[in-house]
Amino acid sequence: MNRSLFLVRSCFRRHNARTFSSRNVEINENEPIKFSTSGAAARNTIRPIKNIKIDMPWYQPYCVVGSVAIFLIYFCVLREENDVDLEFNKTLYERIQGMEKTQLLLSYKYNKENGKSVVDIERRLKEIEEQEMKEANTLE
Repeated sequence: MNRSLFLVRSCFRRHNARTFSSRNVEINENEPIKFSTSGAAARNTIRPIKNIKIDMPWYQPYCVVGSVAIFLIYFCVLREENDVDLEFNKTLYERIQGMEKTQLLLSYKYNKENGKSVVDIERRLKEIEEQEMKEANTLE
């Protein structure tokens, strides 16, 4: 903690202590800027900290691998499907009533305007209308 605080403070000190030269350099928009003569070349960066030793017990990797393995065995093999899992098998059209018919009508209109085939769309629309008729007859 103290070392990281020291690094942050030293970074701000260097930034505040840095003096920028007020060279009047004429900038020509049509020529590329040379990096070696620009102000970015003189900028000092903070060197990354290397060789940080993390203290952890020798058995930690084995515990992590074992825990993940047990979780995956339970979740993928032993666990039974429930009603939430079965909900993922439904399509969007099964969830929202009338959406498929609306999408088919929009596709039909688009394909007709652009000269594409509408045979499959017409067949599916007939199937949906027949299904709606059967459902209407069973409700009466």
